[in-house]
Amino acid sequence: MDTILTYFQQLTNANGVAWIIGQAFGIVAIILGFLNYQMRTQRKILFVQSATAAVFCIHYLLIGAYVGMALNFINIVRNLSYDYRIKKGVKSKIIPILFVVIQVAACALTWEAWYSVFAILGIGISTYCMSFSDSQSVRKSILVTSPLVLTYDIFARSVGGSIYETVAIISAIIGILQNRKKGNA
Repeated sequence: MDTILTYFQQLTNANGVAWIIGQAFGIVAIILGFLNYQMRTQRKILFVQSATAAVFCIHYLLIGAYVGMALNFINIVRNLSYDYRIKKGVKSKIIPILFVVIQVAACALTWEAWYSVFAILGIGISTYCMSFSDSQSVRKSILVTSPLVLTYDIFARSVGGSIYETVAIISAIIGILQNRKKGNA
């Protein structure tokens, strides 16, 4: 694992092409992110968020932001698990706590610098909040979690991530207002 990370660090530092391609993947994730918070159901939010996380995995890998890559990979699995919970009607809070523990371990293994703490705080809180049963609560949690992840993205030099989190905040506000107006949860 250490050899693979060293290889990608050399690639992203020595070759600006990987970094530029990585930022392009970030732009694709921005588009998915805007669509994500317009979804009306938690299941649809989870599906689009999984696609966004997959694109962000590639983005963070190519720009050398390994904490972001690891946490997004775990988020894909988390979202699939949450979707399963919704289908089966399971309300247990053990699964979200388990995912937070896994995310903290992944952050420790891929630690970049002091600013990595913002990623784990934002993603960890998001992991817990994504277990809420109504989509309006999930949207509201974004107003807490996205500023934390935005801070990580700024320090990790993730242009796509920074724009994505800003768009996520705006989209969440729009979704909250639209659904409040229509009386939807």
